[in-house]
Amino acid sequence: MPFLSRTLYCCKRVVSAQALRSAYKKAQELASLNRPSPPPRIDPRGVFANNELNLHKIGVYGFDYDYTLAVYTRELSPLIYNLAINRLVTRLKYPEGLLKIPYDPTFAIRGLHYDIDHSCLLKVDAFNQIQKGTVYRGRKKLTDDEVMNVYGGFTLPDEKGRNLPQLIDLFSLPWAGLLATVVQYFDDNNISFDPVCLYQDVAEAVRQVHVTGEMYASVGANMEKYVHHNVGLKEYLDRLHGNGKELFMVTNSPFSFMNIGMCYMLGEDWRRLFKYIVVSAKKPNFFQGKAPFRLYLEKEDSLWYERVTDLEPGRIYSGGNITDFSKKARFKNDGVLYFGDHIYTDLADPMLQLGWHTAAIVPELAREIRAQNHEQFRVAITWLELLTSLIEAYQCAEPADDEGRAEFRKWILERRMLRQKTKAMFNPQFGSMFRTYHNMTYFSRRLGRLSDIYTSRLPNMLKYSDEHTFFPRRNALPHETHLHIMHVQAPIDDDDVLLEAES
Repeated sequence: MPFLSRTLYCCKRVVSAQALRSAYKKAQELASLNRPSPPPRIDPRGVFANNELNLHKIGVYGFDYDYTLAVYTRELSPLIYNLAINRLVTRLKYPEGLLKIPYDPTFAIRGLHYDIDHSCLLKVDAFNQIQKGTVYRGRKKLTDDEVMNVYGGFTLPDEKGRNLPQLIDLFSLPWAGLLATVVQYFDDNNISFDPVCLYQDVAEAVRQVHVTGEMYASVGANMEKYVHHNVGLKEYLDRLHGNGKELFMVTNSPFSFMNIGMCYMLGEDWRRLFKYIVVSAKKPNFFQGKAPFRLYLEKEDSLWYERVTDLEPGRIYSGGNITDFSKKARFKNDGVLYFGDHIYTDLADPMLQLGWHTAAIVPELAREIRAQNHEQFRVAITWLELLTSLIEAYQCAEPADDEGRAEFRKWILERRMLRQKTKAMFNPQFGSMFRTYHNMTYFSRRLGRLSDIYTSRLPNMLKYSDEHTFFPRRNALPHETHLHIMHVQAPIDDDDVLLEAES
């Protein structure tokens, strides 16, 4: 048995326990010989393609600010959490006991859905299936039976799936933590609550942390604590500018906050790099609405009342909409590539409505790649695939006796444990943000649909020339032969200190 076929053998042949143990042993021997070979190690700083993208055809580069140009440290999430929970207690009279519960950075991942009616966080795949073991009410994991009672199964109807809010951006991590904290506290203390009101209160508390400027003031006062220098960013933007590319920025952040961060990362002369700068854009309305542009007066920190008829390079504008931007921004070059971290707010409309090319910045990507590069994961995932093939090949066989049936059940149990083990290597509660046990997640599907390329941080683009073409990999469909092709890639840097700072 040199290789295990994925073909189903449905003839009812009788096999002994000894034959099953022999097949299992041969599969183990294959795994020990690295046949099939473990997956190749991937560069955490790589740029990955969903669609073919030729940078030679890109003359205009656009950027979001938060989590794209600016990369925040792990300290930002607990800051937002603490400011929001304090607002719940002081403004909305939620129990003071909530203030004693610290933020848990290891609990949630990005891309989870929230079922408002049942106060549950859950992880959904690309086919609207709930991953088993990833439904939490507060901090309590629901059993499979409890999930069945709530949802009637593990597949969400399309309408139900669309109506569940998805916690998609990086600011949603403290939001998810806050929802779990409040729900768990109320359940533990037998406090009744309206789940819709609770969700609205938490959402508004998190929103107010931003719109009132509380978060901006805290971050601006301590940049070293909350913002990475984003090593390589200045070099990359200088290269684009020096090669004649035209750069613009569209951000929801106010100018005063964004300017502090840009000066911190790039120096006082950062504005020379950007032809157009739009602040307080209110995306996604910027891409969908008709709000007028207003000239921002930096010295007065106010907006000018006269109508904006043209966008002047070097000036700061507030609000606006993409239709007017397309008409009034005078670019000499063709081909736009827009970078952002929010799949819907930043990337959906530019790609679907405007035909721009888009690039997603996914900071968690570097950490996930390092996890899958770990030898423990590589060994486990290789054996999991072999064991699955073994189960598939022998599932229709008829064990000769109880001993044989017990042997086969051991395979099933081991596979279940392996799936849990590999899931926990990414996050103990929810696993990887990119896949469930075998399918891509809902987040991953949208990432593939709405971005041409994606990477963990913007300076990773320095590894590629401005003439580079990104090619997507040819992934085998279920009915196609799986070709084990070694992909050539640039050498991987082992700069653990820098990579740790990126995650």
